[in-house]
Amino acid sequence: MPDFRDVGLVLGARRHGENGVILSLFTKQHGRYLGLLRIKTLPLVGSFVEAKWRARLSEHLGNYTCETISALSAAYMEDKHRLAAISSLCTLLDESLPEREPLPDFYEQVCYFLNQLENKNWLMAYIRLEALLLKILGFGLDLTHCAGGGDCQTLAYVSPKTAKAVSQEKGAPYRDKLLILPRFLWQDCEANSDDLRAGLFLTGYFLAQHITLPRTRANLL
Repeated sequence: MPDFRDVGLVLGARRHGENGVILSLFTKQHGRYLGLLRIKTLPLVGSFVEAKWRARLSEHLGNYTCETISALSAAYMEDKHRLAAISSLCTLLDESLPEREPLPDFYEQVCYFLNQLENKNWLMAYIRLEALLLKILGFGLDLTHCAGGGDCQTLAYVSPKTAKAVSQEKGAPYRDKLLILPRFLWQDCEANSDDLRAGLFLTGYFLAQHITLPRTRANLL
């Protein structure tokens, strides 16, 4: 009988019968994993749990037993913007990550972001995490050079067709057809509200081509 123990982030749950839910966890060592949880107390989305999964055969849905480690969502219940970030992130991961594919490095990046929520630059960290998610899914932005052969130190736009960066000079004649690339996505620098808005639009544009964006994402700003 296959089984494992792991730590995981609660991504979502949907009702299954009268006394159970299908629980989706992003686990440290096993990736996104589903299992049936017989409800006593349902962990909040955004909580970290210690989970045990067991099934008769490995290809079966399996059953979870869980113990809550920390309820992150509860800590930000009075902060609608940070709460929206937790909800949006969990929904994005639940909708996009492949099931049962271990992603331990990305898991650590998700944990790093959630630890950054208490800092003032949390939204910048969130947008960078969305950009990393695009890369994990195989749709990463190419911000290493200018697609038009321009100066790679003055990247200012991204092509909506190729997801490749374009320099200020090369992109200027076509700026109405290009997406704005804020500097913080390719350099270590601060971001103002316009930069954050542009960054959210940029990552959201490419994410929306592959999954439905969470409604709570609109509450990030």
